[in-house]
Amino acid sequence: MNTAHRLAITSATSTTVKAVAFGAIAALALGLGIAHAQGQREMRASIVTLDPVVVTVKREQLPTVYVTGRRSTAVDQDNSAE
Repeated sequence: MNTAHRLAITSATSTTVKAVAFGAIAALALGLGIAHAQGQREMRASIVTLDPVVVTVKREQLPTVYVTGRRSTAVDQDNSAE
């Protein structure tokens, strides 16, 4: 018996076609992903110009607070007794 193995040309061609198709689909998906990311980046980088805003507030005088009092000598006498 002669058991010589032959390279199956149809099987090799089919595998090559599948590999090329997979590579093409992967490249297309990668390209679309990069294009989408670039579009998002450009959208975030757009400059928004705001109009100047002037805030005017009527300033009112704060009430004046006077602190009055006297020092009690009773506290000093209690501390000196200790």
